[in-house]
Amino acid sequence: MKSIGNLKINTVLETMLVISLAAIILISGFIWIVTQSVVSIHEAKLFLSNAVNVPGNTLHIFIFTVISSICFILTFCIRNSNITNDTRIIFATFALEFVLGLICIILLNFNYNGILLWTFANALIYMKRNKYMPIVVVIAMISYLLTTHELVKLFINVFDISSYIEVCSQSIQTLIYFIYNALNLMTVVCFILCCIIIIVSKEEIIEKNLELNKRLEIANTDLQRTNEELEKSLMDNARLAEIRERNRIAREIHDTLGHTLTGLAAGIDACIALAGDDKPALRNQLDLLSKVSRNGIKDIRMSVSSLRPDAPERLNLKNAIEELVENTKRVAGVNINLDCDTINLKFDEDEEMAIYRIVQESLTNAIRHGKAKNIDVSIKKNYGSINLLICDDGIGCEKIEAGFGLRHIRERVNMLKGQVNFGSDEGFKVEAMIPIRWGEEYD
Repeated sequence: MKSIGNLKINTVLETMLVISLAAIILISGFIWIVTQSVVSIHEAKLFLSNAVNVPGNTLHIFIFTVISSICFILTFCIRNSNITNDTRIIFATFALEFVLGLICIILLNFNYNGILLWTFANALIYMKRNKYMPIVVVIAMISYLLTTHELVKLFINVFDISSYIEVCSQSIQTLIYFIYNALNLMTVVCFILCCIIIIVSKEEIIEKNLELNKRLEIANTDLQRTNEELEKSLMDNARLAEIRERNRIAREIHDTLGHTLTGLAAGIDACIALAGDDKPALRNQLDLLSKVSRNGIKDIRMSVSSLRPDAPERLNLKNAIEELVENTKRVAGVNINLDCDTINLKFDEDEEMAIYRIVQESLTNAIRHGKAKNIDVSIKKNYGSINLLICDDGIGCEKIEAGFGLRHIRERVNMLKGQVNFGSDEGFKVEAMIPIRWGEEYD
C-alpha cells in the first residue's frame, strides 16, 4: 500500500506531466497550423520578413512531439508500476525522457522547456534509490537553466512564438498568450509544490525514524533490566537449589549418623548402669565412650546447622520472620509493624519457605520500588490455611505489571495450591492465602 505522501507526489507529478505534454503538443500544433495558414493565404514572404528564424518541417515537429508525449507516459507508468524495481530500468527511463525532452525543446526553438522540470522533479524522488540519480538531477537542473529562451536567443537565432501569435487576430492573440503563459506558470507551480511535498515527506520520515530510535532505546533499556532481573533470578534459583541440597544432606546426616550416635550413647549409658561400681576400669572406659559419642552428636548438630544457614532452617517460622523484620528495619531504616499469631506451629519445609520468601520479597519490593516508610505485616492462621497481608505506604503504581519478584510470589503460592492478589490503591498490597497441613508444635 502506498503512503499518503507518495500518493500526493504522484498526483502532482501526473498533473505536471499532463501540463508539460499539453504545452509541447499545443505549441508544436499551433506552429504547424499557423504555418499552413500562412502558406495557404500566400503571406509566407511577409511572415518571413518579420520572423527572425523559422523551424523546419512543422508537421514532422508536431508528429515527433506527439510520439514523445506517448513515450513520456509509458516511461512514467513503467517507473510507477510494481512490475520491476530494477534501478537500471529506472535510470534508462530517465535517460530516455531527458533526451526526448531536450530534442523537443530544440525543435520548439526553446519556447518551452518545462518538460525538464518534470524530469528534474521525478529524479528528486529516486535520488536515494539510485547512485546515478544525483547526476540526472544536476544535468536536468543545468539543462533547464541553459535552455531558457531568453538566454539562448542571446547567442543563436531562434524563432519566437510571439511571431506566430501575431499572425492571429487580436482576440485570439490574447487567448493564446494567456494559455501559453498559464502553462509555463502552472509547470513552475507544480514543480515547487512537488519539492515542498518531498521535503515534508522527508521530515516525516526523519520524525518516524527518531520515534523508532526512541522506542528501540526504551526496548533496549527494558531488555537490559529484564536481563538483570533474569540473572538475579538465576542466582536466587541456584542459591535455592544449593540450600535444598545442603538441607537434604543435613537431613541424611541427622537421620542416619545422628540417630546412630544417639542410640550408641543410650546403649553405653545402659552398659554403665549394668557395670555398677564393681568394675571401675570398665566404668571409666564406658564413661569416656559416652562422652565421646555425645560430643560426636554435638558436632553433628553443629555441622547440620552450618549446612542449613537460612533463617527458616535455623529458627522456627515466627522467629525467622521476626529476625527478618528486625534486620530489615535496621538496614533500611523503615518502620515495620509485625502482627503474627502463628505461635510455635511448625509447618512443612515447603510451606515455611514459601511464607518466609513471600514476606521477604514483599518487604524488598516495598522498600526498593515503592519507597515505603511504613510497612504492616500480618500473618494469621485460620482453619486449614494461613493468610498473609503485607501493606505499605509507598508510591504504588498505576498499572500492576508483574516483574520477577511478583511472579516468584505467585509461583510459590500456586505450587502450594494457594491464592495471591496484588493491589495498589494506597501504596501497595500483597494478600495471600496458603492452605496448610496441621503442623505440630516445636520442641
